Amino acid sequence: MATASETTNTAEAQASVSIETPESQVARSLVNQGNTVRSTWRFSLDAVRANIAHMTPEAKDLLVWAFTWSIDPSHPIAFDDFAERVGVSPNTAYKFYSGKYKHPDSGKLMDLSEKTVKALRDFKRMELSRSKMGRKQFVITPTAKRIWWACDQARKSNTPVMIIGASQIGKTEALRQYCIDNNHGKSILIELEAVNGLMGLLKAIARKLGISPNATTPDLIDRIKKALTPDMVLILDEVHLLANVYRRGSFFACMEQIRRLFDATGCGMVFTFTELGFRQVEHDRKRELAQIFRRGIHQVNLGGMPTVEDVRRIMEAFGLNWSDRKDEIEVTKGLTDTPWAVLKQLSAEEGLKAIIERVRLARDYAADQERDEISWADFLTVHYMIVRNAQVPATGWEK
Repeated sequence: MATASETTNTAEAQASVSIETPESQVARSLVNQGNTVRSTWRFSLDAVRANIAHMTPEAKDLLVWAFTWSIDPSHPIAFDDFAERVGVSPNTAYKFYSGKYKHPDSGKLMDLSEKTVKALRDFKRMELSRSKMGRKQFVITPTAKRIWWACDQARKSNTPVMIIGASQIGKTEALRQYCIDNNHGKSILIELEAVNGLMGLLKAIARKLGISPNATTPDLIDRIKKALTPDMVLILDEVHLLANVYRRGSFFACMEQIRRLFDATGCGMVFTFTELGFRQVEHDRKRELAQIFRRGIHQVNLGGMPTVEDVRRIMEAFGLNWSDRKDEIEVTKGLTDTPWAVLKQLSAEEGLKAIIERVRLARDYAADQERDEISWADFLTVHYMIVRNAQVPATGWEK
């Protein structure tokens, strides 16, 4: 028979096992989702910020950057691999992030050594270099520069900035590149395509901030506020999609919560809309949405189609001579066209993705013929192949 003290000890042990910290919740929830790399980082960003608050600004920035970079599914790095690459043991790296890096004699919290800070700098430089080499070619267009300017203004002015532009004009790709080039840990991109309602929005933001989404609404809001700082930019892409829910009031709840996050944290924010999406909220902008929109000074209108200069830079980057764009080219017997006419039509009707996909197919077409470079004739050939494939085929039964 167990004694009273043994029973008490057993009960205490069981209780201690059942209690979960935010960090253990992150690990458990992500293991259940199959994200084993994320689960190796047993932290959340709000806890990390509190745990390293005593360190120098550079040390804090580098640790936060390494955390947000490594948990990103685009370039995941397991925690032990990260520790090895910065030249410390996993246990020491864990102490950095958990607020347990203390002097062995005095027990006082310690800052990172200069050697570790240098290793973190090298880690960041190497990862950014690899990412740029591994990503598909990104062409810096005038539209991309305007998008980056908008993000910079949001960061400098600590205000919301609105970007309005047609679908397939290059907004999302430019924003992704901005986050890589402008301190990944301080530029957070939330793509809202799969978000539904206020809880969906909060979970999407929490995941990108390294916070467990398995929490109540008030808890998520509180932890997101603790993770965001005034030197960050929170980018919400395709904001109008938040209105595509069965209950219209849910959209206003989302925008009101965004407004409260902005007021509480002072971080810069960027909202992108399609032209149609912005028109849909135009009426509400003067009523229910007035509080968030009045906080924004800058609006950047990108127009309804890619500009000629955007397309020129992309085509030349892929090796197509822009001066030949108006030449008549025979595609097949009896069919001639100019690249200019096709590009103008695609820009107006479909956008950049349709143009770039034709370049990709032209490369495949040239490679099949054992050629390294593509021509405008290749571009037009694959364009009309796509057009023919979209047409209803003749069945032969009409003869």
